[in-house]
Amino acid sequence: MTDKIALVSCSGLSPLGLVVRAATVELALENENIVAACITEYSAQPNNCSPILDDAKIVTVTGCSDDCASVILNEKEVDSVKNIAADSIVKAYDLNPLDAVRLDDEGEKAVRVLKKYILSELENI
Repeated sequence: MTDKIALVSCSGLSPLGLVVRAATVELALENENIVAACITEYSAQPNNCSPILDDAKIVTVTGCSDDCASVILNEKEVDSVKNIAADSIVKAYDLNPLDAVRLDDEGEKAVRVLKKYILSELENI
């Protein structure tokens, strides 16, 4: 994976929202070609998106079925190359994070699982 990847993730105030934010930010800190993008910033901008998305393959990481990150990007006419549904990944590993403010043990495990899954998916884009 050598292309610039922008992970645009859920910013929901649920335990899974925290897991998604932690996983995407950690991946950005650990990989120089990955950036974590703030969906709230794009939502607040009336007609454009941040330059952080320029020249990047955009991957959305959703926390729930509302898929707010994709909806907001679609409203801005920005396409993503992939959408990763974190809730199904966490459920597949029978994890149930319960704290929306701090990562509990299940949340930490979910972050590790999600990061590994995201990296494997990025290899295929």
